[in-house]
Amino acid sequence: MTTYHELLGTTEYSSTSDIKKRYKLLSHRLHPDKSGSVILMQLISHAYNEVLCGNGNKHCELIHINHDKILLTKKYAEKLKQELELQKIDNIELEKQILELRKKLDHQSCENKRLTETLEREQRKNIVSTVMPYENKAKEKRYRIIKFGLAISSVALNIGLVAAITLLNSNDTKKITSKIESRLIEPVVTPQKVAVEERIPPKPKLTTHRSLELTQVVGEWSLFQPIDQPPYIAIRNQAGSYIVQRCDLHFYYYANMTQQRTSLPANLRFMHQQQNFLVYSIDYGIGAERDHWVNSQSIKINREYFSNKSFLNSNEVLQQYCGRG
Repeated sequence: MTTYHELLGTTEYSSTSDIKKRYKLLSHRLHPDKSGSVILMQLISHAYNEVLCGNGNKHCELIHINHDKILLTKKYAEKLKQELELQKIDNIELEKQILELRKKLDHQSCENKRLTETLEREQRKNIVSTVMPYENKAKEKRYRIIKFGLAISSVALNIGLVAAITLLNSNDTKKITSKIESRLIEPVVTPQKVAVEERIPPKPKLTTHRSLELTQVVGEWSLFQPIDQPPYIAIRNQAGSYIVQRCDLHFYYYANMTQQRTSLPANLRFMHQQQNFLVYSIDYGIGAERDHWVNSQSIKINREYFSNKSFLNSNEVLQQYCGRG
């Protein structure tokens, strides 16, 4: 005889939730509205109630059902059991595939982390290489100034000596002339170099007196009032870079050196290095005007996005503090 567990496709170890799931599956398949049978639906409902009452191991007591319908029901129950076993096998295979995919994902994550660290090191090297040309240009400019100063000082000295010659007596003029000619012939290097070297300005440092107050607030414009400089407004993005507007109402881009990219847009003009930032002036284009920030939800500068949240209010307060309101 068939038990209620066998008819429903459950066991005595099945939980209540598993029994309900099994009943819903069979009801969905055997419901008369789904081309099922009323008798089979009654059998499933009767078996479900008996299993819930703890009578799952009892033999089915089928009343008012002929033998042919009982055999048909048993065959269908056996078919459902076979489908359940096949589904279990498929679930085991899927679990194995999931474990393999997780291992591959962990390996790929480690590889991505290593590549990210390598990329950050290369970006730092490229940032240093972009700063070096500015230092080389400054050195070349100082050398040209020194050379030009030496030439002017030599000409001025020669003119002074010639004027002194014309004012002296003729006898003394001959003696002085010979000395002057020897001076004109000999290169005047040592004293002039000393005089010029004293006036050489020290090597300029890539810093500015306008320091930037760091903030933990991300994606919102705020007003800053330092003690040693005029007030300004600024916003920080997720990468740690800033956009600053000062009392001159000009916008400046403070690029985080750890996030800086190798190529820059043409509208960014390098100014100096400050703290852990490379400071650029936004001379034109997107982000250089107040209307750009008022009419846009966010602006992309050097592949970094900056929001306009609280910009209008902060800008009005800045103009009042700077005497422009």
